[in-house]
Amino acid sequence: TQHLCCRFGCHLFPNGTAQSFYEVTLNRTAFLSFHVPNATWERRWPGELPVAAFAQAQLMKYPITTQDLQYFLNTTCVSILQAQSARTGEVSGRSRAPLVLGLVLGSLALLGMALSIFLCTGGSC
Repeated sequence: TQHLCCRFGCHLFPNGTAQSFYEVTLNRTAFLSFHVPNATWERRWPGELPVAAFAQAQLMKYPITTQDLQYFLNTTCVSILQAQSARTGEVSGRSRAPLVLGLVLGSLALLGMALSIFLCTGGSC
């Protein structure tokens, strides 16, 4: 089983500048990234991996697609954030770290409880 994950978006900083990104990981290891300023795909895999070179070559075959991606990340994404910050009056929203931490800890507690019930009802306790 292979786990491929794509993450993209943009950050709007308080001074008005923005930074866009597109990252691809394979099995939680950096695989490819899109260099937004010059619309190119770059290999991130540590060492030589033929599939990384193949994927990069295939993605670079379509300049219109890479230019559209560049436009989306630099213009559309940033415009959405600017419009959102104009509505709320702030550049970055509230931190969601406490919510995420609470959900993760709650999920682990439920998993532990379910595992305990399974073991106890299975005759192991």
